Amino acid sequence: MIIDLTTKINHELINAWLDTQENKRIATGHVGTHLDTYQKSNIPLEYFERTGVLFDVSEIESERDIAISDIEHIKIPENSFVLFRTKQIEKYEYGTKEYFHDHPQLSHDLIDYLINKKISFIGIDCSGIRRGDEHTPADIRCEENGIYVIENLCNLQNLSNAPFTVYTMWLDDEVATGLKCRVIVKQ
Repeated sequence: MIIDLTTKINHELINAWLDTQENKRIATGHVGTHLDTYQKSNIPLEYFERTGVLFDVSEIESERDIAISDIEHIKIPENSFVLFRTKQIEKYEYGTKEYFHDHPQLSHDLIDYLINKKISFIGIDCSGIRRGDEHTPADIRCEENGIYVIENLCNLQNLSNAPFTVYTMWLDDEVATGLKCRVIVKQ
């Protein structure tokens, strides 16, 4: 079975936001499913195909961070694509204020834990692994360690715990700090 994890966007909602942005080229890279590359590092081509590991953390309320103890029961192979299902994109339409407001986030300890696992990607079905002023520094910390954060994934509820392969396609851009991408799973 092939499952597309790429979010389709409502252009009316997004165009209203883009009209408020000073640099539309930079802003457009951060719309929909994309990976953040603030350091403009070269993403290794072998990242295209990775073993996927899914963590359903949808029962965790946004009043607390997602912690190591929430995921340590599942083995995380080196070089894997770790996905977090929070249900944020299932509850709220992408592009709405509710979608971006107070979304779940990974604890700093969990981010460090994933860095130490030497994974390739962190994927999440909300607008980031941290909120507000902590968003960009968390993404940069991951990127400095060869891990790229992919935001705004969808259809994670269609994945099973069985082993699966994740295919990620992106287009490099010398200027943009967000690269639109397509993420597809084969189970």
